[in-house]
Amino acid sequence: MIRSLLLFCVVFFSFSLISSAQTSLAGKITDEETGEAMLFTTVAIYKSGVLIAGTETDFDGNYSFSNIDPGTYDVEASLVGYQTIRTTDVKVLAGRSNKLDLQLGEGVTLDIGVEVKAYRNPLIEQDNTTSGAVITSDQISKLPTRNINALAATSAGVATTDEGSTPTVRGSRSNATNYYVDGIRVLGSLIPESEIEQMQVITGGVEAQYGDVTGGIISITSKGPSNQFSGGIEAETSRFLDPYNNNLVGFNFSGPILRNGDGASILGFRLSGRYTYREDDNPPGIDVYRVSDERLAELEANPVIQITDDQGRTGIFTNADFTSADQVEAREANPYEASNSLNLNAKIDARLSNAIDISLTGTYLDSKNQFTPGGWRVYNSHNNPFSYGTTYRGNFRIRHRLGNSGGNNTGERRASSIQNASYTLQASYEKTSSEVYDPRHGKNYFNYGYIGKFDFDYVPIFDVVADTSINGFVGNHVGYRPILRSYEPMGANNVLANYNNVLPFTSGDAINGALGDYGLITDNVAAVFLDDFYAVNGRADALYGSSWNFHTNVGQVYNLIQEGGSDIYTFSGNANFDFLPGGSEKGRHNIQLGVWYEQRISRSYTVAPFNLWTIARQQANIHIQGIDVENADSIGVFDLPGVGPTPLLELTLNPDAEQVFYQRLRESLGGIPLNQYINVDALSPDQLSLDMFSAKELNDQGVLSYFGYDYLGNPYDGTFEDFFRTNPVTGIRDFSVAPNRPIYSAAYIQDKFTFKDIIFRVGLRVDRYDANTKVPKDLYSLYEIMGADQFHADFGGERPGNIGDDYKVYLAAQNYDRPVVQAYRDGDNWYEADGTPRNGPNQIEGIRSGLVFPMYQDERVRDNENFIKSPDFDPAVSFEDYEVQFNYMPRLAFSFPISADANFFAHYDILVQRPPSNTLATPLNYFYFFEGGSSVRNNPRLRPERTIDYEVGFQQRLSNSSALKISAYYKEMRDMIQSRVIFPVPVIGEYTTYGNIDFGTVKGFSFAYDLRRTGNISLQANYTLQLADGTGSNANSQRSLNNRGVIRTLFPLTFDERHRLNLVMDYRYGTGAFYTGPKIGGLDILANAGINFQATAVSGRPYTATQTPLELTGTGLTGAINGARKPWTFLVSARIDKQFSLGNGMGINVYLRVSNLLDRRNVINVYSATGSPTNDGFLDSTRGASQKANISNSLRELDAYLASYQWALLNPDFYSLPRRFNLGAIMNF
Repeated sequence: MIRSLLLFCVVFFSFSLISSAQTSLAGKITDEETGEAMLFTTVAIYKSGVLIAGTETDFDGNYSFSNIDPGTYDVEASLVGYQTIRTTDVKVLAGRSNKLDLQLGEGVTLDIGVEVKAYRNPLIEQDNTTSGAVITSDQISKLPTRNINALAATSAGVATTDEGSTPTVRGSRSNATNYYVDGIRVLGSLIPESEIEQMQVITGGVEAQYGDVTGGIISITSKGPSNQFSGGIEAETSRFLDPYNNNLVGFNFSGPILRNGDGASILGFRLSGRYTYREDDNPPGIDVYRVSDERLAELEANPVIQITDDQGRTGIFTNADFTSADQVEAREANPYEASNSLNLNAKIDARLSNAIDISLTGTYLDSKNQFTPGGWRVYNSHNNPFSYGTTYRGNFRIRHRLGNSGGNNTGERRASSIQNASYTLQASYEKTSSEVYDPRHGKNYFNYGYIGKFDFDYVPIFDVVADTSINGFVGNHVGYRPILRSYEPMGANNVLANYNNVLPFTSGDAINGALGDYGLITDNVAAVFLDDFYAVNGRADALYGSSWNFHTNVGQVYNLIQEGGSDIYTFSGNANFDFLPGGSEKGRHNIQLGVWYEQRISRSYTVAPFNLWTIARQQANIHIQGIDVENADSIGVFDLPGVGPTPLLELTLNPDAEQVFYQRLRESLGGIPLNQYINVDALSPDQLSLDMFSAKELNDQGVLSYFGYDYLGNPYDGTFEDFFRTNPVTGIRDFSVAPNRPIYSAAYIQDKFTFKDIIFRVGLRVDRYDANTKVPKDLYSLYEIMGADQFHADFGGERPGNIGDDYKVYLAAQNYDRPVVQAYRDGDNWYEADGTPRNGPNQIEGIRSGLVFPMYQDERVRDNENFIKSPDFDPAVSFEDYEVQFNYMPRLAFSFPISADANFFAHYDILVQRPPSNTLATPLNYFYFFEGGSSVRNNPRLRPERTIDYEVGFQQRLSNSSALKISAYYKEMRDMIQSRVIFPVPVIGEYTTYGNIDFGTVKGFSFAYDLRRTGNISLQANYTLQLADGTGSNANSQRSLNNRGVIRTLFPLTFDERHRLNLVMDYRYGTGAFYTGPKIGGLDILANAGINFQATAVSGRPYTATQTPLELTGTGLTGAINGARKPWTFLVSARIDKQFSLGNGMGINVYLRVSNLLDRRNVINVYSATGSPTNDGFLDSTRGASQKANISNSLRELDAYLASYQWALLNPDFYSLPRRFNLGAIMNF
């Protein structure tokens, strides 16, 4: 025993332990006739024919298998002199203490063989203290949905807006739900539903093994290898059945690689794959509108047109503004929204001995998705951008069982207090990467904004003045003027170039022909400049970029190139054992302990490439300061008409170390002198590149956003402080930003035991969260503000008694020589100069204006509030390490069996989750802090969110095949993230960030009815009554409401569903003697055929009604926040299938899945001013009447406006998904 304890301690303190809920199978073997306990009976469990583990019963006939994978097992019990029995299809449910008692009858094993019995799943799990559901692979295969979120939504307490949408669990936010695959938390894609052995949905009573969650958990166990070679092929399509053309092909293959001397598999594999193609991956619930091909050709040829009416009025308009209703087509599917994905999964299991097994799993996903940016559908969807994603995941696990249930000999069995000890070590690595770009240009940055070649001459400009000494005139060379000579459209943006077709000059024409090779400062001639074009390199006139401000005009470019990804390193495992004080079974304690370590490394790099041409134009000649007439040297002579020879003066240059584009550009073009102008608009995109710019040149213009990269998009792994350091080679700053690298770790201990017939589960979990970055010391100031103690010591004056030493000092005016105190601040608490506390800065004279004068500690900051950009800035003064957060979470649950058919249960949990959003703030954000004005900034100082969860319930078996479960729950959600305004802030007045200021409560009841298969039917139904109220539904829900304070009024959350009813019914015929269906010619025509219905009815979610309708929106709150309700939604889906046997172990299942069987147009969103999904109320309002009158009196057509308004008004996102058909077949062999 001491040796076992020492080994356990080594495991606990030396390794990371898994956060996967303990799954076990235990029971008692008794004599069938006498009921006596059967000692030393051999019990073995098999999965897919593969021996997983074996043990022997103890002196009380008990056996136990702990720390096993969820799934379907065969359990075999044998003892000399008794009939060997095998119970098949035993469902071992995830996170449960599964129980199976067996009875052995006397017999001669060699003569009679093995008696096979079918397993019947218990209706009441008396020791289960976790709320939720377990969905097996058999159930999943019969359901009409493939989506994992939709599968989870069949559980009570899980809510989704539509099939496949992100779930919310018992009133928690959607980002409070975690996903696990084979015991490891994943952020990327999940595995296909066909590869799921079991899926556990946890909605309450979370065991200590799970952390970093405040809502629910969806834990998936994948299928493993089989003892015999087997496989399957699947194909599914909706072609010819609906307009969405969804297609799927998949395969799986499994079997042994190596067998032992007994022929049992000790090394096996499973390989599966799936390719999915969807022509429309988000089908609209109503028709969508797309311009006809003929009209599109007209628009692309002439995107902008000039209109002249019969009264001689003239105007230039977007051509699309004149599109009529008959030039647009209604379509059932979204155009240009295809997606495809390839998903591969592999698993290898090895049984090194009876006590040690290892498992290696891997996942690969590659996806490509075309999507429609806002407003693009009608006129520009054929240019829709693509997003690409790739996920790699590897998981290695070793599991070691340290002995049988009682030891190796009779004496040791009787004396042992430690039984079923085992541990699991696990390491996982997940890598995700993504890219987004316009398919026409890819990553060719300078193609995005390229319109064509604009040829300029830089001609000298002279100032002609009278000179009395010569009784004539002299010319003074004062500078150069760019003169546009010609324009030639070229490149991939030919439609954008056509925006210029309406202009009076065309491509190839000579432009500004009246202007010669020089100019006078007094010239007042009409000239054509770049600003006269509607599209030039790096700029397209926004006035003509949309039609009626509803729909994006033709030819627009998706102005975004983005790449990024994450690496997740997880080291985990678990250790557990049964502790029997004095060796007594009655005092058994199931102990689990563990620790967990996870680090995420996230990166992102985003470029808005369209404006790169504008930056290049600005920087190409920025070093040229003009001509210093008084000091410049002559570089030549120009024969100025009417004046004569006039000296040409040398240009004055003013180089800047951090402005390098003008130098690198000239070097790339063959060494053009610095005193010669360059016309960037005459260059082609392949003559320009990002590395010609310095980091500051690009970042100053706001075209970049990145972390984990340098400014050129190369991965970077430095530190926060590196950003502010100068590159010793170049002498300038590189602006390289460190990746986001938060660290999460945890430790837990849990004991499950029985005391006076009550089953207790008591646990404690400790989470440690480290943002692992620098954070601002003060949200109110970028620089350190002097404390009251030092201020009064340096400048005198009396400090009020209630003002602490470190209270920040604010001055009445920007007078640092004779400073006068205006106010003090301690965190968010404000005080008058005399120490009077105030409820916010708005109550203090001078401070309430937002123009504040902090007494900065550093004198250099007092003269330069942009001191952060100085090479002398020390980040250690303004930033500090994130304060590591430790959170203690007790977990307590109990189950009180009243009888074998009923029991009460309850739990109390404290749940904590690391900040799920709005934590990332980089040095780049702080470097341009003042340029950002009052915009929204993330807050890296955010603390974890916290939930306190209570539940009580009762379950009762109603019959041999049915049971009822009732529960009531209450949750308090604290420290939730919500936007808040920081006011006052020097220079910018205020800005919006995030804080742990939201609070919410959830009260609910759930009722679940389970009817196991009775005859041909099985049914599961549940009803949830819930009230979810809080101060905010998500991190941004209060942004427009809390500009000057924190809202503390509770109102219904946007995902609050008062009533939700789920029903899953399966009607299925058996085969052979179990067939009860119709026959034709003696044939059982419906043998192994069935139909499965999944139905949901949900009351409407809340929304905030508004008083005044505007175009496609509304304004002016009417009633309470979220005081109105959307209509109920009803959804029924079905799957009908039939299994055919082909002989030799082969079979084929043919099925038809129908989602939204009744083709209901469920309303999931409405216009706030009317509560209608089809009418926003604007056109019938006073403002709408005025708008229509103005259009009628203009050169545009009212009918075209009304038609365009209708296309925008009918928003498919306001409706649930339509009816979809999928016909498929699965062949197994």
